[in-house]
Amino acid sequence: MYNLQWLKLEIKIFSNRKIQILLKETYGDTYFRVWIQLITIAMECNCKGKLVIGENIPMTIENFSKIMGKSKKKMEKIIKKFQELNMLIIEEGAYKIKNWSK
Repeated sequence: MYNLQWLKLEIKIFSNRKIQILLKETYGDTYFRVWIQLITIAMECNCKGKLVIGENIPMTIENFSKIMGKSKKKMEKIIKKFQELNMLIIEEGAYKIKNWSK
C-alpha cells in the first residue's frame, strides 16, 4: 500500500462542462470545493475512488457534513447534484468517484 501525496488537476478543469454547470449553481464555488475535497478524501481512503472509513465502512452524508462543516441538508443537495451529473456513483453500498482510474 502506498500513500498518495499529490493531486494532479487537468489544466482545462474550468472548461469541463460538468464543472461549468457546478460553478453556475447558487454557491457554485462551494460545490467545486466540495468536489475537490471529495477527491482528496478518496485519495486518503486509497480504495479505488470509494469514500470509506477504516475497513471499508461507507462514508455517509453525515460524515461528509461533519468533515466539511456543511449542514446535512446542504450536503444532500450537493451530493445529489454530483450524482445527477454522473460524477459520483454508489458502488457496493459506498459513494465512489466515477472514472477514478482516469
